[in-house]
Amino acid sequence: MNKLKRFTDHLRLVADLWLHRHGPWWLVLAGVLAVLLGFAVIVIPGLDAELVAKVATLNALQERVANSHTPSTAATLPATGSALHYQAFRETLADDEQVLPGIKAILDSAVDHHLVGTRAEYVRAVDTNAQAATLQMTVPVKGRYSDIRYWVEEILRTHTYVAVNELAFKREEVGLNQVEAKVRLTIWHRPANPDEHRRRMDAVVVDP
Repeated sequence: MNKLKRFTDHLRLVADLWLHRHGPWWLVLAGVLAVLLGFAVIVIPGLDAELVAKVATLNALQERVANSHTPSTAATLPATGSALHYQAFRETLADDEQVLPGIKAILDSAVDHHLVGTRAEYVRAVDTNAQAATLQMTVPVKGRYSDIRYWVEEILRTHTYVAVNELAFKREEVGLNQVEAKVRLTIWHRPANPDEHRRRMDAVVVDP
């Protein structure tokens, strides 16, 4: 016990002498150094981990940029989808020999729906992008609105190769339950041999 007491007194004496010689500023400096050391021990590992995470993110971005310059299978998916849609479109095209019977069926259907039509106009064209031919027909009709609507619905339901491009209505007299409509349709079909097409056009005349 006496040895411990003498050792404690010795340490206290050394501390008093050191404080007397150097003043209290050395004690403050030692405290500041201790705080800085603790700060370094706590903060620096966190900063190091954050730096590692940022480097990993940068590497991932560089890899993504590098991969964007090389073709991938994902880039071919839209083209594959377009090819499927084009194939479905080709399957709906009418054969060229179906065009004139299709026109007659459309005009006969207008009569069946109690519609009065005037002379129709026809324009043929070829869509090089779609590799298909078109026959556009503009049919002015007059009748009840409901009859015109049912007629157009029947055309789209029974003729998958027909598209409705324009449907315009005009009512001149409010008191009458009739409207005038201009219906513009496009028949999509496969191109035919020019000689065969000319022969059929000479043999069949459609004039509503």
